[in-house]
Amino acid sequence: MSPADRALDEALDAALAAWLSRQAAAEERLTSFAFREGQPAIELPAPTSQAAIRAWIVATAADPEVAAFLRLVEGDGRPMAALVADGVLGLEAGDRVALAARVGVLAAAGLVGRDLEGDRVLLTELGEAALGVASAGDDGATSTPTVAGAGR
Repeated sequence: MSPADRALDEALDAALAAWLSRQAAAEERLTSFAFREGQPAIELPAPTSQAAIRAWIVATAADPEVAAFLRLVEGDGRPMAALVADGVLGLEAGDRVALAARVGVLAAAGLVGRDLEGDRVLLTELGEAALGVASAGDDGATSTPTVAGAGR
């Protein structure tokens, strides 16, 4: 493994550990909130499936349509209205509900975030790291896939 690939892997592992920590904290809050009269508190063990989750996240980021979408929202992100108009992710232009569903799945995977006040989709630290590892796994290919419908 080259030093550059090792650095990409380390960045992904650090971003994934931070994301899993936030997920565990959120699950802890949810389980403590749940009403369980007379029931014991739910004990949450530390996550042990980091390798499986890592593989799933990298595979998701490696999908050509998803990779193109992640590149599209790098930096300052993109307004949902522009993404809807462009028909990204292979969706029909103008279908905001379908796009919101796809963005929600990518957000659940930790790859993107959605700024509801600014109505923007942004690449997360985990998304950036996963995209880097997935792109490096393309046997060094430097071509960037295009987003279906972008520029229409």
